[in-house]
Formats: sequence, structure tokens, C-alpha cells
Amino acid sequence: MKRLLALLMVLLLAIPTAYATPIPLNDMTEVPETNDEGFLPEGSDPVYFKDFEGGYWFYLDHALRLEITRTQTSKPLLTYYTADIYLAPGTSMYTVTYNPDHPGRTNGLPHTMAQEHNVVYAQSGDFYSYRVSHDNYPGHIVRDGEVLYKKSYSKLLERVPNLATIGFFPSGKAEVNEAWEVSAQEYVDRGATTVMAFGPILIRNGEMADLTADAFSHKEPRSCFGIVEPNHFVGLLVEGRKDHSDGATLASCAQILSDMGCWDAINLDGGNTAAMLFMGESVQMNNRGGVDENDRAIPDILCAGTY
Repeated sequence: MKRLLALLMVLLLAIPTAYATPIPLNDMTEVPETNDEGFLPEGSDPVYFKDFEGGYWFYLDHALRLEITRTQTSKPLLTYYTADIYLAPGTSMYTVTYNPDHPGRTNGLPHTMAQEHNVVYAQSGDFYSYRVSHDNYPGHIVRDGEVLYKKSYSKLLERVPNLATIGFFPSGKAEVNEAWEVSAQEYVDRGATTVMAFGPILIRNGEMADLTADAFSHKEPRSCFGIVEPNHFVGLLVEGRKDHSDGATLASCAQILSDMGCWDAINLDGGNTAAMLFMGESVQMNNRGGVDENDRAIPDILCAGTY
């Protein structure tokens, strides 16, 4: 009997723990009480609220607090989304790769990756596979603590991308560096699990970069990422080439992120790559006001939280 009970215990422990099903809220007055850090107590069911028409999305669990807000202006004609991301200490941003067996060589749709992995927040990243396939310098690329590529520029270039990097650490810390300042192996040796390469840097140590060069001044769809402090980040997506949004310059993106309190920030791959998703669904609008689902395949997505 004792051996049978022991066997049953082993089998029970081997069964994966199911994700808690997030509970939809009717409105924001229903948000449960939080602990001193602003998260739900351990063991509580996650909650979420989404209002595509009103341009607001919210998610809260024991390790993630997320608010996505759509902002629209007429002068300039602009539609953009800011994702205010708070992570519990000891957690970090991470990536989901479409094909981990062949990273950088195969691509998938952002919403497919987000849905298959129950990702709460997802944003397009550096699309490094494009540079790999075109035999360009890929930059310092690290995924899951493994160096994938390490060839980059040795000086500052006024171009997009200039392969500046953003590195994420398991503690919740993140940092930005110019292409030549920290190598992929140095990042890994210091404990980084994810390093993306694109650029340019928009803000560093609280100072906005000089983004007046012609290469930075076009109004385009943009995907950018900012660091307020460890465990507090801001994702930015700017729509462009649409009836309701002309796109933004990089200086405009830097100003938005600075206004959100970002101390450091970097430009990621924009244009048709730019994507932002909430629980596997795009937050972007098409010209008719409906959901605009990004259809460019990319190697991976930058993520926060799971459900």
C-alpha cells in the first residue's frame, strides 16, 4: 500500500500544473485589491479587461500588471499605443521563437506565436532573420541565454538599424548599449537571457539622443521599447501608412517614451514588422476601424506574462 501511495504521488507531481483561466472584467471598477507591490496575491485568478473600440486593455495577475492605451491626435495625424508593463521582482521580459530548432532561419506570424504560448503581452522585436537571410551583419543576438549571432558594427552609424542592443536579465533589469560596447558573449557572461539588436538608441541615462539625421526623420510605423527602471518597461507601437496615422519620426517616439518616464529606450524594427498583441489579439486598427492583424512573419516576439 505504501509503495502504491508513493507511486500515485509521483504521478501527481508529474502532471503539469494548468494555467489559471483569466477572468474578464465588465469594467475597471471590478479590479480586485492588490498587494503592496500592485499585483494580485499569489494563487488569485488573473483578471483582464479589453475595449478595442475605446482603445484600452488591462491585465493583472501575481507577477504582471499591464495597461495598453491607444492615443490619437489630428495634428499630427497619429495613432499610437503605449504598453505600461510592471513585472514582479525576479521575473523578466522573454521571447517566444517560432522555430527554436532553427532560430533566425524560419519565421512565423506574431499572433500565432502569442496564441500558441498563452502570451499576455507581445511586441515585434528586431527581425534579425531578415539580416541573416540577406547576409548582412545580424548584430549581437542572444535568445534563452544562448549566443546566436555576434557580428556587429564597430562604430556609431546614422542608419536604421545601426545594431544598438537592448539586453534583458532574469532579475528584471534591462539596459541599452551601442553595437560595439557589449558583445553577445559579454552579455551572456553577465547573465543576460535575451539580447536584441536594432537601434538606434532613443534615450540613454535620461538624455534623448540626437535623432535629427535624415535616416531618422521619416514618418513611419514604429516599434520601440523603453526602460523606466528594473521590472518597469514601456512598449510603444506607432501606426503608419494608414488613413488615421501618418507614422512618426524617431525623435517623436523618443519624446513619447520620455514623457512615460523612460530612462533608456531603443528603436526596434518598425514598418510592416510593427506588431503589438494582447492575449494573442492585435491591438492595431485598420482603415475601417476594425482589427488590423499583422501578417509579416518574423522569427520571434518579445513577451511579458503567460496565462
